[in-house]
Amino acid sequence: MKKVLLLLLLLTAMVAYSQQYSINGTIPGLDNKDVYLLRIAGDNRKIVDTATTDQTGSFEFLPDKNFPVGQYAVVSGPTQMIELIFNDENIRFVTTGSSDRDQVQIIESVENMIYYDYLSLKGETLYKLDLLDPILQYYPKPDTFYSKTLAEARALQSYLNQRVETLIGNNPNTLAARFIRVDKPVFADPSLSKKEQKAYLKSHYFNDMDFLDTLLMRSNILTSKIVGYMGLYQKKGMTKQEMEDQLLMAVDTVMDKSFVDQKMYEFVIGFMLNGFEHIGFERGLEYIANKNMLNEFCVNSDRKKELENKLELIKKLALGKTAPGFEAVDMKGDTIRLKDIRSQTTLLVFWASWCPHCSETLPLLKNYYDPQHTGRLQIVAVSIDKSKSDLTKAIAENGYDWINIGELKGWNGPIVNEYGVVATPTFFVLDKDKKIIGKPVSMDELKNFLE
Repeated sequence: MKKVLLLLLLLTAMVAYSQQYSINGTIPGLDNKDVYLLRIAGDNRKIVDTATTDQTGSFEFLPDKNFPVGQYAVVSGPTQMIELIFNDENIRFVTTGSSDRDQVQIIESVENMIYYDYLSLKGETLYKLDLLDPILQYYPKPDTFYSKTLAEARALQSYLNQRVETLIGNNPNTLAARFIRVDKPVFADPSLSKKEQKAYLKSHYFNDMDFLDTLLMRSNILTSKIVGYMGLYQKKGMTKQEMEDQLLMAVDTVMDKSFVDQKMYEFVIGFMLNGFEHIGFERGLEYIANKNMLNEFCVNSDRKKELENKLELIKKLALGKTAPGFEAVDMKGDTIRLKDIRSQTTLLVFWASWCPHCSETLPLLKNYYDPQHTGRLQIVAVSIDKSKSDLTKAIAENGYDWINIGELKGWNGPIVNEYGVVATPTFFVLDKDKKIIGKPVSMDELKNFLE
């Protein structure tokens, strides 16, 4: 009897150990095409599996036993991304087509049935509230129609809140419930003015956000919430200075709120840094570099060290700082020292012959550069190329007769690393004393320095 019991226990353990879940989908009209499974972590998307549809548009992913729970997306093309929650259960769904306008029906998966029920409810409710908003803002308040509209708007808000609480209450241990609680809209009373509503939302926006819940980092729920909060600080007609001043207030709040857990704080800081780099919000980058409290955490994680190095680089390359000096041999064999360049303005350009945006932008620089009058503007172009022949060919074909430096080490060149370059083209505008006065992210911004 003991042997039989032991055998049963062993078989049970083997079955549990070998448990494999599946993600099955059907996208009508998408036959014999590759579809991709992406893991979502904030603004990061990583392909973790690929499948091919059959003649009916059906496909299957088979996650291994160590597949992390969290938010994923099935991507079938440039216009369709189907978000899913994986939490150790089979998932089966079917869509009405292969575009972003088509609906998704969950056939199997408790988590996703809950989540899609919520998404449908939220979308329908917000659509109706958007239709009522102009009436509440501009219709005469003493009128009966205004009173009825106000009552309807309040009823819609209340209905969504109640339905969400019911979904969460009936499914308290699901990942969907945790995501929904954070994602659900925050409502201000619709009778308030826009200014009063915005003030209310700023004060209550994170009421249901648990910054200790690190599973939120395995989704886009947290980052979408942060982006939405920052949007409350912007309005039409603001100057760039005014908008940046307001955004810094939002950054302050987000950093304070997330300073409850090291992993969460690292995640939030990293997300904001990536976002601000993308839009060229230099003041935001410098603010985070100077105001962050990463050093208050005791665990020296790899992510913490990576962020600290990045923040130090931001400080070093801040506007008003002297640009890091360098010495290199250019493509003509001449030794170039940054400190020896005598020009009112020096433009450092990091580019590559294979970069499409560089091919569009660099030829425009010839409109501003005169090799006979480098006392006004000198251009120093540092290439990311590894191939000397490709670089030489690009320079000759395009007539780039400014200073050209080719370290031929790709992204690992000393000057590239010194300036923290991670994308091309990247620009640094220096004054006559080699202080950084601009880091334009577009040709329009660059023109303001060159004209």
